[in-house]
Amino acid sequence: MDETSLSGTTKKGLKVTNGEAKKHAAAPSWQSDIQSILRDYRIACESRQASLLGRKEVLSGKAKFGIFGDGKEIAQVAMARAFRHGDFRSGYYRDQTFMFAKEISGVREFFAQLYAHTDVDAEPASAGRSMNGHFGTRTLNPDGSWKNLSAQYNSSADVSPTGSQMPRLVGLAYASRLYRELEELQHLTQFSNKGQEIAFGTIGNASSAEGMFWEAIDAIGVLRAPALISIWDDGYGISVPNEFQHTKADPGALLTGFQRKAGDVSGYDVYTVNGWDYAALVETYLRAAERIRTEGFPAIVHVKELTQPQGHSTSGSHERYKSKERLAWEAEYDGIAKMRAWILAQGMATSVELDSIEHDAVQTVRVAKQQAWDAFINPIKSEIAQVIGLLDAMIARHANVRDVLQSCKDELVAIREPFRSDYFVTIHKALRAVRMEPSAASEALKAYRDEQQKLQEDRYDSHLYSASSQNALKVPPVPAAYSEASATKVGFEVLNATFDYWLKIDPRVIAFGEDVGKLGDVNQGFSGLQEKYGPLRVSDTGIRECTIVGQAIGMAMRGLRPICELQYLDYVLYALQIMSDDLATVQWRTKGGQKAPVIIRTRGHRLEGIWHSGSPMSGIVSLVHGMYVCVPRDMTRAAAMYNTLLRSDEPGIIVEVLNGYRLKEMLPDNVGEHTLELGVPDIIRSGNDLSIVTYGALCRVVLRAADMLAECGIDVEVIDVQTLIPFDRHHRIVDSIAKTNRVLFVDEDVPGGVSSMMLQHVLEKQNAYRHLDSAPRTLCAKEHRPAYGTDGNYWSKPEAEHIFDAVYEMMHEVHPNTYPLFN
Repeated sequence: MDETSLSGTTKKGLKVTNGEAKKHAAAPSWQSDIQSILRDYRIACESRQASLLGRKEVLSGKAKFGIFGDGKEIAQVAMARAFRHGDFRSGYYRDQTFMFAKEISGVREFFAQLYAHTDVDAEPASAGRSMNGHFGTRTLNPDGSWKNLSAQYNSSADVSPTGSQMPRLVGLAYASRLYRELEELQHLTQFSNKGQEIAFGTIGNASSAEGMFWEAIDAIGVLRAPALISIWDDGYGISVPNEFQHTKADPGALLTGFQRKAGDVSGYDVYTVNGWDYAALVETYLRAAERIRTEGFPAIVHVKELTQPQGHSTSGSHERYKSKERLAWEAEYDGIAKMRAWILAQGMATSVELDSIEHDAVQTVRVAKQQAWDAFINPIKSEIAQVIGLLDAMIARHANVRDVLQSCKDELVAIREPFRSDYFVTIHKALRAVRMEPSAASEALKAYRDEQQKLQEDRYDSHLYSASSQNALKVPPVPAAYSEASATKVGFEVLNATFDYWLKIDPRVIAFGEDVGKLGDVNQGFSGLQEKYGPLRVSDTGIRECTIVGQAIGMAMRGLRPICELQYLDYVLYALQIMSDDLATVQWRTKGGQKAPVIIRTRGHRLEGIWHSGSPMSGIVSLVHGMYVCVPRDMTRAAAMYNTLLRSDEPGIIVEVLNGYRLKEMLPDNVGEHTLELGVPDIIRSGNDLSIVTYGALCRVVLRAADMLAECGIDVEVIDVQTLIPFDRHHRIVDSIAKTNRVLFVDEDVPGGVSSMMLQHVLEKQNAYRHLDSAPRTLCAKEHRPAYGTDGNYWSKPEAEHIFDAVYEMMHEVHPNTYPLFN
């Protein structure tokens, strides 16, 4: 019998499904390092104390919410032993012990996050922007440049939505394969040591029921990406037990189908181990990681029989849904207690020595907690003292409202554990009281408020977009250059030449998506480029939009420049959650500590059918602030947008016009080098009677309507906004409206969608209402999805006749005799 078909159970309780039962006769060498074992025990004890004290801090009101890693300690110190410099973690909010074990984060930083401390030095993972348990390392220098990721332990920034850590794990792992197999990348030692890195993924048993988990598992297996995935299985998802989460109530049992056998070119090594068995856990992780590094196949470790001593979170008690028998079992099989018993049985330490470790852990955590609290609260108290001084000056000056001001001061002083918002509320109340009698004292309070407000904007609003010199808005515009020798091409050839340029000059550029590889995408933008650059640079993927974007996120976090394709605009909806919760927020939720400059390529607006003709732009725009949303009207401008984004360090989505690939365009002489300033509309037809604001595929439709209107003596100005995020940064549209005094927004999104967004920007932010002689109007698609067929499209979306009618009716209101209604 071939060894890979064997399975068995070791003396230490490790179930192996990859044929390694024969290898456990001798004690492993790691057990001779007693000090490192005792260090693991100390870290586990400190982590447990952090969980216990953290819960108390929430219940006392010092923190808003708590979710902790108690019960997972032993598995995580074991996993930490296999984690090396250059490796990446993509995990979830119960991984505190692992972070402590690798000294990526400490107890003090853990409590700083619990208190939402906004100082990036105190709380480097998110500067107080994420709730506790959301870990991440700073992979960027303060100027936004990359650190040497190969020389540090790395953790991608955590997100709360369950399972959402999995899509990016695909790319974090796959990047290692690319760095290993692509010779042109191996000089990038700042990002990889020839692809020896492992991406470690962690997830809970309940979250492993998510579709994102299974999609990512499948993708990693297909890509043969070096990932080590751990499932922390404590039997519940809040109150819901495994029998409601998984068939057979066992995620590990479902994963055995991924087990690779001898000769397989894909698949996983699959392990099952008890979460209270320290020795078996260490052996499992060391063995799994070594096999991944040497053979390149991914592995799954199902860590079962874990406990969760404090329940899911501070929002409820697990005694409400766990039986007395289950609670008794959890007490007996607590991992720390089991590890203590094992250490004693092995003669590695005495009870007195372990008691001392446990006592020291309690004291260490208490000190770190207090240090974190003092660092958080003392600056706030200092600011409140300044506010109180300013209030005293106002009390002395404003005798007529002295009682109100004294009440403001007393209420502020009485707050035992204040937040900054408390004194902002007080300042507002005080200034309201003296609004009819301003004074030097009230002006001083206003000045202090304004000074502090600027600091709050940095604490909470900064880094939604890049603050580095590579911000996309800093890329200088370079016009497309043409000469007598410029060739006339069809649209897809312009894109093809652009992608060819970037694949040639930058080995970090990797393109992938459905049908992108061999076929060169369904519209041939990458035609011939896989053959030219190889299947790792230009590759096909399965139908898995969520993990296509996730793959791009992970690759970008490791220094690559992915262009990932989602075949049609309607299909973006499959990936929109991960775009919104992860990609768009990376720089903001780390306050500039991480970035993922992903470019998402798609196409849409007009084809045929309900699920191929949608333009769900308002949904996209509403959910991806932190990314750029580009809507070019032709392929030359699309190419310029790719050139701009590839010269930046920011993510964006480019929506190409689906019916423009076969239209003739001139190929710029400077293809690959011409760029476009994002957020700047283009006036594509001048006029004096009315401004029409639109974008994308509708530009050509509006221009046809403009010709029809001109025949009736109506002179319209047509504006292509070019990007929806950012939108008209320099207020070009209001300049047009000041001239025409009328505006129509034309869009093929649903009513109340992007057209309303544009209207709000122009009327409210640009104050265009001052110039209007007629009510502004919008013309959108119908509320339903676009129906199939030519006629279905005509009665679902704006066409030239509809645009003509809307403009003509507006002009009729002003000059009914000149423009009489005729239909």
